[in-house]
Amino acid sequence: MSAGERELRAELDHASATLSEVSGAAEPGASGSAEAATVDEAARFDGDPQAYVDYALSHDPGLRAAWERWRAATHRVARERRLPMPTLTYSVFVSQVETRVGPQRMRLGLRQRFPWPGALLAGADAAAAEARVLQRDFEARALEVRAEVLVRYWSLWLVRAVRGIEGEELEIYAGLAELARGRLEVGGVDLAEVQQIDLQRARAADELAALDELERKASARLRAALGVPLEVELAELPTFDALPGVELPSATETELRADLDAHPLLGRWQTQAQASELRGRQARRARAPGFSVGVDWIEVGPARAGTHAEGASDSGKDAASVSVGLELPLWQRNYAEDEKAAQADAAAARSEREAARLRAAAELSTTLATLRDSARRVELHEATLIPQARGALEASLGGYAVGEVELSAVFFAQRQLLELRQAALRLHADHAAAWASLERVVGHGVEGRAVPVADNHSERSGEESDDGA
Repeated sequence: MSAGERELRAELDHASATLSEVSGAAEPGASGSAEAATVDEAARFDGDPQAYVDYALSHDPGLRAAWERWRAATHRVARERRLPMPTLTYSVFVSQVETRVGPQRMRLGLRQRFPWPGALLAGADAAAAEARVLQRDFEARALEVRAEVLVRYWSLWLVRAVRGIEGEELEIYAGLAELARGRLEVGGVDLAEVQQIDLQRARAADELAALDELERKASARLRAALGVPLEVELAELPTFDALPGVELPSATETELRADLDAHPLLGRWQTQAQASELRGRQARRARAPGFSVGVDWIEVGPARAGTHAEGASDSGKDAASVSVGLELPLWQRNYAEDEKAAQADAAAARSEREAARLRAAAELSTTLATLRDSARRVELHEATLIPQARGALEASLGGYAVGEVELSAVFFAQRQLLELRQAALRLHADHAAAWASLERVVGHGVEGRAVPVADNHSERSGEESDDGA
């Protein structure tokens, strides 16, 4: 076993630790213990997104399948470096050959074929490289699983956060309805305004009920991303109540782009090209002659009566022979086609790598643009637009209480505040999902720097005041 193969097996064993729970799980349809363990682990979720990621990495069936393909390819490496099976032959002389010491009656032979030196190692190296390709597929799948879980998590978080805002709006309409009925009793408003408030209140209640169904959909999508078996009953999936932080990468786009070369997907095509080149080397070695070594034992009977060897000391003495063979590779053109095919496969893999690199660079740029835009818009909403909308609503409610503001103005201010707050929540969720996508594109965790909304707004306001002075 080569050092590369030993390293490959060590990395396979290390990766299997992540899937240890799945490896020890019962077969589908088996009773009890595996499902109970799944439920017990799910019960330990505290809303932390990383807990969901860890769960998915050990339960996602697609990731498990990728690991099994990697494991199968690793075990196939040994097949490439084994010698051809020896051949044992047995012959009986139908017409016995009479020799000086007696007739030859049967023969037993053993043959072992040896390929050209280096041919077996070339095949093993190619098989190991092909196993590395499946290892990169496994690593890329793990990145996809992590990103998908986080995107589903923040989708569920968004539905619940929006539902909280809708609940607050419903309370505002309830207070507004009570205020309007008080004014109705003293003739300050007519019945139509009270009915309009009740209508808006009913619509808000309907939107709140619709969010319950959206939450069930988001929970089902997160459950699917986690890889929870259908037969396992899972309690409600908790999420954080706090807003996800707004960060921008500490590294520049150029620095992040340099990391793309180490991404498993790009490494997959690079390793595929190497594997094809090794297959080409194996094809070249196959064009060389092979060797074979054999040994034969011939059973000789006693000399027949009347011959001069009858009664001699070597009468009936068995014979043995050693043979060496040389395989003649006559079909050189045919072997050359295998080498050309391997060269074409290597060229195709290098082209695929370049195409993947271009796509990754474009996705990196768009993801960074999404992060910058969402960070900017979060700052705008939370530091400027939402405070202004909240002030406008408070002024409208105060004016309506004393009969100085129309009800339509209150509705407009309330709707503006609701839409801005929901937009801010979506921006937070989109930013968190984009950050997960960024780490998927780059292929590793990305260090970020926080973007404090209030501080940035205060500093910008101060700079504008200084400029104006």
